[in-house]
Amino acid sequence: MFVEVALDIPLDQTFTYRLTGYESFPPEVGKRVIVPFGKGDRLKTGIIVSIKEETPLSCEIKDVFDVPDPYPLFTEETLKLCRFVSDYYCSSFGEALFRFLPEGFVVEENLKLKVNREFSGKLSPNEEKIFSLLLSSSSGALSLSTLKKRLSISNFNDCVKRLVKKGAVELLEEIKKDAVKRVPYLKFVSDNYTGKGKVLRELLSHLKEKGVVPLSEVYRSFSHSVVKKACELGLAEVVYEREFEEVRRQELKDRRRVKLTAEQERTLSQILNPGVHLLYGVTGSGKMEVYLQAAKRVVDSGKRVIILVPELLLTPELRARVEAYFGEVGVFHGKLTRREKVSVWLSALLGRYSVFIGTRPAVLLPVKDLGLIVVDEEQDPSYKEQQKPYYNARDVAVHRAKALQIPAILVSATPSVESYKRAKEGAYTLTHLKNRVTGLPLPEVELLDLKTEPRKGIFTEKLLKVLERVVDRGNQALLYISRRGYYSQGFCPKCGYVAECKYCKVSLTYHRAKNLFVCHICGRRYRPIFRCPRCGAPLEFKGYGTERVEEELKKLYPNWNIVRLDLDTVKDPFKGAQLIKEIKEGKHSVIVGTNIAVKGHNFPRLTFVGILIADLLGGAPDFRASERIFQSIVHAVGRAGRFQPGSAIVQAYDTEKPSVKCAVKYRFDEFYEGELLSRKLFGYPPYSVGVLLEFQLEKQKKLQKLKEAYETLSLKLSDDFKFPKLNPAPIPKLKGRYRYIAFLTTSEENLLKKLKRLREEGELLFRPLSIRYKIDVDPVRIF
Repeated sequence: MFVEVALDIPLDQTFTYRLTGYESFPPEVGKRVIVPFGKGDRLKTGIIVSIKEETPLSCEIKDVFDVPDPYPLFTEETLKLCRFVSDYYCSSFGEALFRFLPEGFVVEENLKLKVNREFSGKLSPNEEKIFSLLLSSSSGALSLSTLKKRLSISNFNDCVKRLVKKGAVELLEEIKKDAVKRVPYLKFVSDNYTGKGKVLRELLSHLKEKGVVPLSEVYRSFSHSVVKKACELGLAEVVYEREFEEVRRQELKDRRRVKLTAEQERTLSQILNPGVHLLYGVTGSGKMEVYLQAAKRVVDSGKRVIILVPELLLTPELRARVEAYFGEVGVFHGKLTRREKVSVWLSALLGRYSVFIGTRPAVLLPVKDLGLIVVDEEQDPSYKEQQKPYYNARDVAVHRAKALQIPAILVSATPSVESYKRAKEGAYTLTHLKNRVTGLPLPEVELLDLKTEPRKGIFTEKLLKVLERVVDRGNQALLYISRRGYYSQGFCPKCGYVAECKYCKVSLTYHRAKNLFVCHICGRRYRPIFRCPRCGAPLEFKGYGTERVEEELKKLYPNWNIVRLDLDTVKDPFKGAQLIKEIKEGKHSVIVGTNIAVKGHNFPRLTFVGILIADLLGGAPDFRASERIFQSIVHAVGRAGRFQPGSAIVQAYDTEKPSVKCAVKYRFDEFYEGELLSRKLFGYPPYSVGVLLEFQLEKQKKLQKLKEAYETLSLKLSDDFKFPKLNPAPIPKLKGRYRYIAFLTTSEENLLKKLKRLREEGELLFRPLSIRYKIDVDPVRIF
């Protein structure tokens, strides 16, 4: 018997292996399998995608090393979903499978180098670098990948081979175990015992009643010798069962019971039918309560639910509300430990919880008897994965719901332009909540021109006066700016030098709390410099981030309790939950925050929001920039005045920008209709499908070859796609590589076939030139 196995490699093919009959468990489609791969036959983890009695292959076939699981980790349904992700987002099947499967399931055999401390021979300079680094390690051994990262040696592999040949180092293999925790149990087999041992009979009687008992529990009542004898006589056996690692509990609780308004009840009755529903409601209209009531009805019918959120920091608050409805729930996001992720995946597979909440990768949890998928804040760009495959969790959720013929609820106060258009055209069912549940009006918004208004630093005097009144009354205010850090740029006014990342062509952001320059693209950190390295003149700094806003506010109002809410302060979701709890309890008067402060939170005492620089909210200047500005303003302003009348001030340099004017006046339809008209005029999504081609070059001398290959591609596929001119990317250098992009557009007709041709031609044209490239379907940002 043979199995076809998908591996986590960029080649879109499967590999045939022979079953020997000595595997831990019988093979099934969707099960994990450990197989030898490559010239060195190092062990890799794969997924069985089919089983065959015979194989037409005439070449030598390798044997399966093991099938380690009693049940499949992927169901038939989730395998099909991964195949869709693979086809639509232009990746291999294996890459799609392993993008979702928690890394704790992956068993790998890794190569290590161990130093020979007795060696005293001659070494070349590069060999000496490797040898010295190994000597400095406490164990004398490091993985090849670690050595490569720490040492920039061009002929690294050749150096390693020479070191092994000289006897300076030894090549070791190490098997990385999975994170599945197994605990020994004693299992009843037979009570066919005719001996005189009274204690043994008691043990068998106990086992027969229980079936399977944890071995640690057995040893509390029976000796090791009795257990050993039972196993030797074939009356019992030791088996290893998986033990679940529970996700840490959080302090944030929300046990309030909510009675739906008449408008919410009407909406609830509409969103439980199979199909895609856009739950579109103003901020504070109680959209969460509506979809939680919908989830409750689904759970009461015996089905299960997945609820997706875009940001880690939103998970604790949502989790508190979900637990109020359903008790214990499954939580799945990137900050969990390897064992926690494994446990939640298995919990979904085995039906342990009724409801699972999580971020992007939770869309593919193998939830048993799935009956509903909710995508909260469906417009959020965080649903788009930035590593291959570049899937959008919202769109994968829609595809999954359609395949299962269950409802998918997309929730937003500011839907994406794509979802709005589909709802208007009837492809999605549109349900609209127009009123806040408290009956209070939306906050009054004042738009201020930063070019003309009197101000102190970034704060207009009008904003500061309102802020003072809010704090004096014992209420809370939120100041929103889209950048973190202190200064966003350091430059020399004398010679024009700009402090940039060595590997990315972007300005470094100064973080004063850490006293570091940080690249917000690749994450590299640099010691700060305050004098120009070219001419020696003092550097000047400009721009605002959350750190600088917080510090300047504290200088103006030293007695206020001010807190910062951004990725630098709440990387851990559990600490984030604690901070949100404190804000809800009124311990902080002013919150200075980025995007994570204005999404999905419900702060009862918050009556004022100040948006400091609305022009920055669009990010990269692409065709979605206006949409991002509009959505950010509406969401930020909507945090205010949910339980008592509120207000907001929006500061901007360009107060005539349509996205800003529509947002502050709550002209939703005007914005969407204008945006759709503009997109249609230029042929942008949703009137086409966008595909971003990105190329990365180590050296600029390859640019001419790239242009020639791109021209060939455009000629071959001109009937399928519109090819623009190849241009440098807005961020022209990233992680040491020069970047060029082209934004292709096409129609939805025969889309999968067109994408397949694009991928195949790309492989033929760019791979032989050793040019890195990526195909990003439906990109949310072009930078």
